[in-house]
Amino acid sequence: MKIGIDFGTTHTTAAVYDGGKLEMIPLDPLNSDPLLLRSMIYVTRNHEVFLGMKGVQNFLKHDTGRPVVMQERVVGTIETTVARAGRGPLDPDGPITIIYDALIDEDVGMRGRLLQSIKTGMRSASYDGTKIFGQYFTVQELVALLLKYVHVKVEEFVGQKVTEATFGRPVFFAENLKEDQIAEARLAEAAKMAGFDTVSFVQEPVAAAHFYLSKTDQPERVLVFDFGGGTLDFTIINTDGKNTNIEILATHGVDVGGDNFDKAIMKHTIAPHLGVDSYIDIDYDDRKIPFPRPSAALLEQWTTIPMLSRPKQLKIIEDAIKYGQSPDKFRALYNVVTKNYGFMLFEEIEQAKIRLSDSEETFVQMQVEQVELDARLTQRTFNRNINLEFVQVRKGLAEVVQLAGLRADEIDTIVTTGGSSRIPLFRQLLMDEFSDAKLVHSDTFGSVAAGLAVFAAGEGS
Repeated sequence: MKIGIDFGTTHTTAAVYDGGKLEMIPLDPLNSDPLLLRSMIYVTRNHEVFLGMKGVQNFLKHDTGRPVVMQERVVGTIETTVARAGRGPLDPDGPITIIYDALIDEDVGMRGRLLQSIKTGMRSASYDGTKIFGQYFTVQELVALLLKYVHVKVEEFVGQKVTEATFGRPVFFAENLKEDQIAEARLAEAAKMAGFDTVSFVQEPVAAAHFYLSKTDQPERVLVFDFGGGTLDFTIINTDGKNTNIEILATHGVDVGGDNFDKAIMKHTIAPHLGVDSYIDIDYDDRKIPFPRPSAALLEQWTTIPMLSRPKQLKIIEDAIKYGQSPDKFRALYNVVTKNYGFMLFEEIEQAKIRLSDSEETFVQMQVEQVELDARLTQRTFNRNINLEFVQVRKGLAEVVQLAGLRADEIDTIVTTGGSSRIPLFRQLLMDEFSDAKLVHSDTFGSVAAGLAVFAAGEGS
């Protein structure tokens, strides 16, 4: 039994291959697709842990719609030594040491904490972990919570003890080599904490390539376009058609993922409905004052939205309701911020993004309390608002072809996988840049895990 596990920014999947039969392993019966485990953790104040859709449901039930109550909390002391500018007749010589409390604002109304995109935290050398309601969790321990659950589900499915697995990893966890090595080491440690004694790694697009090649017998050059929630990875391979001689010609990656597109939708389509493009005050000499850009930037991730409940930020919103041009929009913003509706809003944004892959337009809708959102989202405006990411993707494609020593017209097949690979703008880009190639969409979320299991069996490697 060979096990492949794709721990993703958004979803986690697992597959098993026995040399003849390849199967995806159900991980979350509460999800609309039970093969997918959302890579999310919800920890309560009593340190009870809920994973995947259970975590999402508990957060929506217990922490959405509740008042956000920010209070200052002392987390330590800071000691600063400065030179003495002057000295009185009775003052001692030498520098002055100042000791003061270090304060943070904490949402004391929080019933539980929801953690998302944990994979991206592994690549930061400066991020070791986080304290959750008084208990410190390293990033490895957080990842291990998810992988322990996956381990249990794998053993239940195969009916035997499993101590070995092949894990996927991005081409680049981070552009910095040291941070890339740190991320892989952390994932390996988390996997071993979860009960996998023997751990190996394969680059995710390489695994997706093996899944594709397990179903074809044509000699060809293949470009794998693996577009996940956090990164976009490329691999170019050459195969003889018998899968006995697979040559990896090049691998490459860019730091663009589905999370970037959610942020773009929020910034350009949703935030204006919450007043951020409106003026909040007109002073005595008729100068209009715009909503502060640093405050607007806090809306671009649901995890930073509660920061707008801090007294200074909340005062800005309250003044905007009293004196601004669009009081209704600012009332909606006030309720999103003070009632913790940020996550729910981003869930709606993600679903709208998915629908937009199959239609020219859709709507982001949310009706709760004084939030009546019905924002039109079109492919045309979406494409315009992700132009920077588009340029990065096009550049990355050109670079991987160059690394392989090929021309675009020498690519026979393009295999796409990952949720964001379904975005029409990028599919059109692939058809334009590789007009002679066949475009094949592999399993959106399962091809990497399946390919890892096939790779682990040594077939086509």
